[in-house]
Amino acid sequence: MKKRILITGATGGIGKMVSSKMLAEGYQVILHGNSNYDSILDLMEKHPDDCEWFQCDLSDYDNIQSFKSLAGQVDAIIHCAGIPSAGMSWKVDPNEFKRVQSINFEAPFFISQIFIPEMRKRNWGRIVFFSSIVAQTGIPGTSAYAASKSALFGLTRTLAAELAPNGISVNCIAPGYMDQGMIREISESMREKIIAKTPIAKLSDTQGIVKLVEMLLSDEANSITGQVLSVNGGMWM
Repeated sequence: MKKRILITGATGGIGKMVSSKMLAEGYQVILHGNSNYDSILDLMEKHPDDCEWFQCDLSDYDNIQSFKSLAGQVDAIIHCAGIPSAGMSWKVDPNEFKRVQSINFEAPFFISQIFIPEMRKRNWGRIVFFSSIVAQTGIPGTSAYAASKSALFGLTRTLAAELAPNGISVNCIAPGYMDQGMIREISESMREKIIAKTPIAKLSDTQGIVKLVEMLLSDEANSITGQVLSVNGGMWM
């Protein structure tokens, strides 16, 4: 039987790339998003028998509870969903701070919580969180975002320790500045400064993230758990 993977934020850059790869590898994939459905129409049309979609606002706890009935059995969860936030700490609006935490940190916890009991019964499961180099380096103007992504480090290690006896691995990927996605929204001069600070002297390859996810889902990766895996070209070691 094909394993079923839930991918949150599947309409985003990394989310769509991971979704496409998982479908190509023969998994059944449940795609989640809250907007931009048109971006995954091609995947839906190409894999009609192995691809499902549902919409949900991750800032709403009641909506998150609908994941179980909509997704059914899930063998692995890849938490790609997230929102950015910028602003000096003393200027961040309380509602902004709470929304960022609810989507970037609380939703991954509550979604995982829904499916962990069934994973434990089957003695197999994979959970992959996405953090960021921003949570590792301390960049001014990112307090809300960095706090939400840093919280995933502790969650990863604790869940990994709790679930290891049940054959469930839990890991976190912390990407640096990648060659696709939000990097395209900043100026050329800023990109040059980022590249100048990166030991490999280029932006990281997004396909490397996809391959890392593929590896973490494999049976052979059963001993890799509780890890924060940095993919940043050596910018943070």
